[in-house]
Formats: sequence, structure tokens, C-alpha cells
Amino acid sequence: MFYEEKSILIINYDRREGIIQLDRKMKNNSNAGMTLLEVIIAVSIFSISAIVLLQSFVTSSRINKKSNTYLEATSTAQNVMEEIKAKRFQEVALAFNYPVDLTTNSSRFTFLDSQLSEIKDNTLEIKEVARDDDGNYINVRKYNKADGDDDSKVTASVISHDSGKTYKFNANDSGKYYYSMSNVKNLKETFDVLVEFDGGDDTQYRKKTISNNEYGKNDYLSPNIAKLDTKKNAFLIMEKDWCSRTKIEELMIKPQWRAAHEKWQDEYDDWVIRHTFEERQEDGTIIYHPTSEEILNYKQENPEPSELDYEDVYAHTRRILKIKLEKSGGGGIIVKARYILCAYDYTKANAKASEYATMSFCPCEGESANLKDGEEKQADCICTVYNDYTTFYSSENEDDLQNIYIFYYPNYNSQNIVKPLDEIYFDNTDIKVKEVNYPVNLYVTKQRDEKNNEPTSAQEMQYKMSLTIQESPTKPWSANMGLYKASTTLLTNLDYDISNIKEIPKRISANQMKLTYTDMSNHKTSGYSAKNILSYNGLDNRQAEDRIYNAVVKVYKQGAAQNNFPEKDMIVSLDGAKEN
Repeated sequence: MFYEEKSILIINYDRREGIIQLDRKMKNNSNAGMTLLEVIIAVSIFSISAIVLLQSFVTSSRINKKSNTYLEATSTAQNVMEEIKAKRFQEVALAFNYPVDLTTNSSRFTFLDSQLSEIKDNTLEIKEVARDDDGNYINVRKYNKADGDDDSKVTASVISHDSGKTYKFNANDSGKYYYSMSNVKNLKETFDVLVEFDGGDDTQYRKKTISNNEYGKNDYLSPNIAKLDTKKNAFLIMEKDWCSRTKIEELMIKPQWRAAHEKWQDEYDDWVIRHTFEERQEDGTIIYHPTSEEILNYKQENPEPSELDYEDVYAHTRRILKIKLEKSGGGGIIVKARYILCAYDYTKANAKASEYATMSFCPCEGESANLKDGEEKQADCICTVYNDYTTFYSSENEDDLQNIYIFYYPNYNSQNIVKPLDEIYFDNTDIKVKEVNYPVNLYVTKQRDEKNNEPTSAQEMQYKMSLTIQESPTKPWSANMGLYKASTTLLTNLDYDISNIKEIPKRISANQMKLTYTDMSNHKTSGYSAKNILSYNGLDNRQAEDRIYNAVVKVYKQGAAQNNFPEKDMIVSLDGAKEN
């Protein structure tokens, strides 16, 4: 009989190695093929192996997708952070409030240029938000045309009346700002983004408090210096002597001497007449005249007037500078100025006959100092010289002018705040822009006289002057002065001591300026109220401004913005510092 040789599958499991070994043993069997047990075992092994492999594939796929999402989210955060650091903070605020530049028709965020159409139709929503007391992110209020000139309703960090073409930064007291982006695409992923800026009290950049005098970087006032473009800036530089010496001598000093001498002569002649008399005697009438000794004594007590000293007269002359802003005939704008010098109140100090060493007997009685435009002084006036208006700036376009700079040397003999010797008037009543007067920065600058080493600290503390700014508001302003803002912004070093150059940045206060804001109906205000209306500041326009912020860019899953940016949806957070 013949027997067919069959093989048997033997499974050996090596515990030490953890390996399954398959051995096939030869057996004499009359039936060929595999047994059912062998098939079941083989299929089981395959199934187990396949499940393990499939699970690893799924896990690997999930890890890869998550890693890819994280990488793209990180790339999005980096793109936003780079845009932030490349812009001034004011520009960042502008970009989030008005993301499309209407001038160039492009996105203010360069990495979103490919999504410009989505930004325009608001599919990609870019906006500023605020955080309420409950921690919810709510929309801020931007300027609305219905507001007119009232910007007080705006809560956004940018105020613009022309959809972002021109703007001004609108800081808040907290120093915290929040900005949102929805549906930002990066390759195959779409995200929502929340950007947080914090330069307030919770940061290391603010330290000064009521109880703590230590300053942080954001506690210092920051300067804002205008660029000196002659097309947009008007300059009036007054010499130390506003008028030529010759003109003052010819029109004031010499006429005063002639008038004084005539007055003296008349009084001398009157004295002679009063001291001349007749006496009748037996041998006739004798006429007595003042003796030579009497005449000598009179003249010693009442000396003939001499010509006044130019330097002394000018040092005690009332100086009035008038600046006027007007529309030119060609549709442009001009700025012109004139001066009036009036010495009516001058009297020479320690003069023996002060009634002659004075301007006070001028026939005009000092009224020439109050000359209105187009008026001329009395023909016999000896106390006043002036010039006609002279244009020192002109432009073809009405919107060119931004700043007016006035430079002058103070007269430190002006020490009476009631009757100061230095007076400056600025007239901004002629031009209307959107129903308000022309918006302009007025810089009034005291200059140092380095040649004569002036001023001293004592001179600065004693100096007094008057500055009056006139506008023609169309709306009531005097009823609520706390909210009203003039079209003219005053920037000056008046009320600050400039005697010590090293100390100038500290802005040492000096009570120098009698400031008045008035309208054409003679409604006026002065002092602190006028400073507030005119947004008074120093020449460097220093402001309480946060310049350094903690910047955080958070990238979330798509849809997180609608759900108030829950923490569970945040993918990546990127921290940095934004220095403005």
C-alpha cells in the first residue's frame, strides 16, 4: 500500500523573542491539503495584523493632519505678527477698521491680497472688537456720517470721516485693544484670528500710580514733531526788533521830542509871563522880569527835554502781532501778518521832568494801538508805528496748509499780566471747511537770545504776555465748553521755562500766558477752559500715548469668532512685543 506524505503546520511561539514561528512537519497522511484549524488560525493572524496596521495608518493620518493644521495656523499667526511689527500701531488700528485702502484699491494686510474680493464682500471679516465686563467680544462703533462733527460717539481706535483715506487715532484709557479676523485662508486651511494689544496698567510698561512715582516706558509723554514741508507749513520769523530803528526814531522818538519841547517851551513862556509884572513908582512904571538866577533855577528844576533813548523806548513799547488766515482769490489760501507798536504808556524812569520824557501826551491817547483793519492812526499821533498786512504764505489749494509757525523774541520787560507789552492775535474766521473754521496747528514759539544769554530763570518766571485766538463757530460752543474743540490747535512753549536748555525737556511750568479764545460776537473764555478748547500742548506735541504693547496673536478653528473665541478652539498662540 502506498501512503501519501502530508505536511502538518506547527505553530511555535517563542515567549522570549515574541515571535511566531511556522514549521511544517512531514506526516504520512492519506488526505492532501490544509485542515480547517489551520485555515482558521491563519485567517486570525492575518486579521489581527491587518487591524494593527490599519489603526497605525489612521493614527498616522490624524497626526499628520493635526500637524499640518498646526503648521498652517502657526504660519497664519506669523503672517499677522509680521504685519503688526511692520506698521505703526495707529496704522494697525486703521488696517483692522478700514482693511481696504481705497486710494490703491488693495488690502492693508499684504498677506491677504489674494482674498481682497472676500474682504470687500465681508466674507473675510476684519474688524475691531471690544471686551465687555462679562468677557464677551462686542463690536466697536465707527464714525457714522449721521454724527456730523461729533466724534464723541466713536469707540473704535480710529476716527475717519472718509472711510480711511484720512484718519486720527482714538486712544482709550485702558491701553487695551482687540481685533478680529474671520475666515482667513492659508493653503488648505481656514482660520479665525484674534489679536490682543495691551499697553496698560497690567503690563510692565506702565508703573506710575498715585502711590508710586516710578515711570514705565508708556508713562512718558511722547513727542509728535511735524515734518517741515514748506508747501504745507507757514513760517513767520520775527526779528528781535519788529520794526527798524530808523522808522521808530523818525515816527516816534523825534516827533515826541519836538512835541515835548513845544510843551516845555509853552510852559516856560507861561512861567515867564506869570513872573513878569509892573510896579508903578513916583518916577514911573517899572517892569520886572525873572532874573537870570530865577531862570537858571527854573531850568534846573524843569530841564529842557532831550531826545528819548531808542533802546529804552522800545524795551517798554507795547508790541501787537496780528496773524490772519484768509482764502485767496484763486481758491487757495494765504496767511498774512502785521504789527502795531504803541509806546503811549512809556515814561522814562527816574527822569527829573517825567512829564516831558513820556509818550502819554500823544493826541491819540493810546487809541492807535487798537487800529482795526484798514484804519490809519491820527495824523498827529506820535506814540505808534505799524505796518500793513504782509502775506508770508500762499498756496493754490485750500487744503494744503497744515501748520503755522510763529517765532519771536519775548520782551522780558513785559511783567504785568493785566497790561502786558507782548500781544499776539490769530484770526481764523474767514474760511469754512465742512461748516467749521480751517483746521490748522498754530505753533507759537519763544526764542532764546543766545548772544545776550537770555532768558534767565527769573526773566522766564516774571514774563507775561497775551495770546488771543478768534474763530467763527457756526454752532453754539460757549454753553458746553468742556466738549467743544476749536479748529485751531495751539502748540507752544509759552508757560514753560526755556532758560536752561538741559531742563527744557522736563517742561518746567511758568505762568506766562493770558490765553483767550473768542468768537466774532465777543463770546470768550480764558485760562484752562481756553487751553482745553484749543487742545493746548507743547511744541513737541507730547501726548500720553502707549508706545509699547504686549501683542498676542491667537489662531482659532474656523467659526470660533461667532462663538466668542472659546479657548477649546484655539490652535496656536504667538506672543510678542509691539513697539510703536
